[in-house]
Amino acid sequence: MSIIAARTQAQHPASSDRINAPTASLPTGSQEQSGDGHTLDNTGYCLLSLDGGGVRGLSTLYILQSIMKRLNFERKKRGLQPRKPCEIFDLMGGTSTGGLIAIMLGRLEMDVDECIKAYVKLMKQVFEKRENRSFIGVLGRVKPRFSSKALEDAIAQVLRERGIPEDEKFESATEPRCKVFVCTKFQKINKITRLRNYSTPYGSSHSPTIVEAALATSAAPTYFSEASIEGSKFVDGAIGANNPSVQVEEEAADIWCEDSGRIQPLVKCFVSIGTGHPGSRSVSDKGMKTFLQTLAKEASETEDTKEEWLGRWREHSKNGRAFRFNVSHGLENVKLAEYEQEELISDATHGYLGERGTKGDVKTCVENLRTKECR
Repeated sequence: MSIIAARTQAQHPASSDRINAPTASLPTGSQEQSGDGHTLDNTGYCLLSLDGGGVRGLSTLYILQSIMKRLNFERKKRGLQPRKPCEIFDLMGGTSTGGLIAIMLGRLEMDVDECIKAYVKLMKQVFEKRENRSFIGVLGRVKPRFSSKALEDAIAQVLRERGIPEDEKFESATEPRCKVFVCTKFQKINKITRLRNYSTPYGSSHSPTIVEAALATSAAPTYFSEASIEGSKFVDGAIGANNPSVQVEEEAADIWCEDSGRIQPLVKCFVSIGTGHPGSRSVSDKGMKTFLQTLAKEASETEDTKEEWLGRWREHSKNGRAFRFNVSHGLENVKLAEYEQEELISDATHGYLGERGTKGDVKTCVENLRTKECR
């Protein structure tokens, strides 16, 4: 049995929601077809990576909204029902803001419009009032600028509005149709870890609630207090995984091809979305002089990771299977907590989406995603 046939039999039962795949050049070795006609085009894995970036995560959502609107426009022309991201993407991974968005889209199964509404409301609730004017206390200790309790309450409110108990575990009771993980970091050992909504053969040392997972991926130093899960302290994973595309790639390989680690032949579409080019403001925005060198590395890490990722996924990018969307200019001066900049974020993102090159990439991405056999 072929690789494609094997993963299809395990993951995708026969579906009436089939669309004829467009003629396209496939990566080497990916034209493998099973006896029932399943190919990479209709059964391959779709991956979504979501960067961190504070309130600029709204830009991420506008980009994804553009992709999903065009996708559902194409589906409607073919007499098909609209789909949500959780029905198209097999795996979502996010850091900080991107982690919150991944939870809302994947674990809570929101559509993008619902997520934008909830996200805007949450950002205002959290950042409207500072807890401390200065992030350095009288003894030189770091104080969070904003209330972690306000963030916790805002996340809990999102759950209540979805009819979900506040103490519900992040890991789903049944196999989720969309696998979701968020990046966070153990405070004591400064090591990135992933919290998941699905079980793995190697298990997990922590079993957070949805609220705890959201707090752990959002606990940016100087902005919020560290998060606690079963006695362990966590801070957000922005330093080292602000662009989590490598984390998504590694996680997908661990899930679907642990022995070989060769996930690329199984990936139909890999979409990575940023929160706008950071510029140099991101460093000073953090404020802690003693951490400037580390934070300077963070500011450039998102773009460095993009180059590293595109280098490995060069063939997929050339063949319309790997995409990086990120506003190139206009958002570099938006601080991580400036929720009042909603209009600027919207204008800069829609200006980027209106560029000829971006429109072409969105069209190609949608042509890829529309052939997905939805679960």
